[in-house]
Amino acid sequence: MSQIISLNSHDYLPMQIVPVIASFNDDGQIRPLYVGIDGERLKVSSSRVRRCFAGQVEFYCKLTVGDTLKPVLLTYYLNECIWTIPGTDSPP
Repeated sequence: MSQIISLNSHDYLPMQIVPVIASFNDDGQIRPLYVGIDGERLKVSSSRVRRCFAGQVEFYCKLTVGDTLKPVLLTYYLNECIWTIPGTDSPP
C-alpha cells in the first residue's frame, strides 16, 4: 500500500476550509470580517489573536448568527493562504 505525503500544514487535522473576507493592514496585521459556513455568510463581531505559531495565526472570534453571538476558532495558514475552522470529519 502506498502512502501519500502532504506538505500542507492543514491536511493532518480534522478541519473545514472556509471562505473568509479579511482586512490586511500595512503592518501585516490580519482581521477577519466575514466567514462563510455551510453556505451562509456570517459577520465577525469581534476577534482577537489567540496565538501565532509555525505559519499559522489562530483567532478567537464571535460570529453574529441571527440575534446571538457564537464563538468560533478560526485559523489562517500563511503559506497556503487558507482559513479553517475545527471540523468533525477526518481528512480523506
